[in-house]
Amino acid sequence: MKLFIWDFHGTLEKGNEHAVREITNRVLEEKGYNRSIDEKTNHHLYGKKWYEYFVHVLPEESEETHLQLQERCIAFQVEHPDIVPRHIRPNDHAKETLAEIRKKHDQIIISHTPQKWLDMFIRVTGLMEFFPAGKCFGIDAHQPNFTRSKEEIAEEYLADKEFEKIIVIGDSPHDMIPLENCARYLYAHEDKPFKECDADYRIRDLREILREV
Repeated sequence: MKLFIWDFHGTLEKGNEHAVREITNRVLEEKGYNRSIDEKTNHHLYGKKWYEYFVHVLPEESEETHLQLQERCIAFQVEHPDIVPRHIRPNDHAKETLAEIRKKHDQIIISHTPQKWLDMFIRVTGLMEFFPAGKCFGIDAHQPNFTRSKEEIAEEYLADKEFEKIIVIGDSPHDMIPLENCARYLYAHEDKPFKECDADYRIRDLREILREV
């Protein structure tokens, strides 16, 4: 049996960047700022921590203000639960790829998203059947000095288990965790460039992972 370690945002989903942009711009308007994130800028910023969006659009403001605006975005998302489901979708071929892997192997998600958000995203995208409790791990990386890493989570999960091989799949350098006997797949949507990092493979179709099954 092999272990597949998935990232979520930008890998198993598509469209959430539009929800992030909508919430960011509505909070900027609510707080009286005559500025907004356009589609091109949003495309560039997606994958960064939320407060970093405000560092970009409001560079003259303090770190405290950037973090306060991030907290308001988090609250705004909770207050308007319709926004994310209007934008986010499972990525192309995600379900069929996960279904094939499930037949023979183990798979988990490790995400920099807080656990309660990750549970919501997995539910909204219809991927709960593949990642029940104990198979999805969220890390709150939205704070500047968060201490937990994806590598630590993976090592804890592996502590009492043995696998023939480990396959990690994600869209950023943080996802390419260095584990023994591991193949690292860097994914990018068709309309996005690959991020610079050390990966064994670069793919634009999740079905290419099935070479490992």
